[in-house]
Amino acid sequence: MGRCAPARVHGRPLPHRGARDPDLQGVDMIDQNSLKSLAAVHSADGVLVSAFISTSRLDDWRQTAPTFLNSESGRVFGELSLEKEPRRRLQEDLDHIGEVLRYEVGPRTEGLAVFADAESGSFERFELPFRLQNRLVVESTPYVRPLIHALSLLEPFVFVRVSRDESTVYSIDEWRLVGVEGHSGPYLKSTDRETGDVPVKEYYAAARQEALVDLHFKDVAAAVDRTLDETGAGRIVLSGQHDIVAHFRKTLSARAADVVAAEIPLDAAASIPQLLVAARAALEAARRSAMEGIAHRISEGLGSNGRGVAGFDDTLAALRRGQVQSLLVDRAYRPPGWRCAGCGNVVLVPAETCPVCGGAMAPVGDAVGEAVRTAVIQGAFVDVAEQVPELEAMGGIGGLLRYA
Repeated sequence: MGRCAPARVHGRPLPHRGARDPDLQGVDMIDQNSLKSLAAVHSADGVLVSAFISTSRLDDWRQTAPTFLNSESGRVFGELSLEKEPRRRLQEDLDHIGEVLRYEVGPRTEGLAVFADAESGSFERFELPFRLQNRLVVESTPYVRPLIHALSLLEPFVFVRVSRDESTVYSIDEWRLVGVEGHSGPYLKSTDRETGDVPVKEYYAAARQEALVDLHFKDVAAAVDRTLDETGAGRIVLSGQHDIVAHFRKTLSARAADVVAAEIPLDAAASIPQLLVAARAALEAARRSAMEGIAHRISEGLGSNGRGVAGFDDTLAALRRGQVQSLLVDRAYRPPGWRCAGCGNVVLVPAETCPVCGGAMAPVGDAVGEAVRTAVIQGAFVDVAEQVPELEAMGGIGGLLRYA
């Protein structure tokens, strides 16, 4: 799918200082399967490090990232009361992350997410094409919430520029344009076009031209289906004159028609990069509209025998029962809480023992992050919304249920 780097660094020993481990040259791009596997990891001693670091040149990250890591390491050691062995493993995790910062990241990388657990020997690293806020979290489970947001921003899609005689299908992965497939109208496929003589289409009656345009659109629609199969993309953006795009839509397969997310006008003077930026913006607008729609469905489904749930406590209870099909959280809602080491229950009020199983409780910096992690493990759809008033009115978190 046009991955920018082929290898995953997982379960490898710490490389010797000064030695360049060739396997650290490549990292995995994040996807749903790798995220689900990561979310399920649990450190028995409560020492699993999640580090998010800006690697943007605008932040002079070669200087600021090591300083941030050293400062946060001091804070963590000061806050946590660890026995000798867990303390040693935590230092090993932090040293491992420090080693990564000594290596060059990809030229398009703006943010680095690293997850380390010396107890199990696991190590995961993801490079992202946008800046991250520097953050270091040490808990018993990985803090995956920032990656959920990244998945929505990095969504691969297919962009189709449509006209009656020249159409192009572009495939865009998480980072960049990775494929281009051009299609000329059948009535222009002739030696006359190559020699510059009078175009053949002038010899066809208007009805004949329309039939050939239909054939052209069917060729492009077939190319769209192939591109969806090859890339795994789940969204399509169309561009062209509106009446032409409307005509083309009728030739799309049912599957392709269902995933058309947006349409943008064709600007003949725009470059391909400019068109792709406009397509990304249209996708984001469509995503926001979809989040507003989900929030409204949740709100309508609240109440007895309804399919909606809202508020932290009720949503967490539904997650414990495995009821949640879609979880929606406000990006700005990050309350601290307490998590049970036994059953994983999370509460917002301070508690020494779990109200569900009686296990010991430990503080977590983002209780909603734990709800997100649980939903990922259960295979629920999870999305992070911004400035959706109806979601804010419901307490910043809610879900659609599989069953009432």
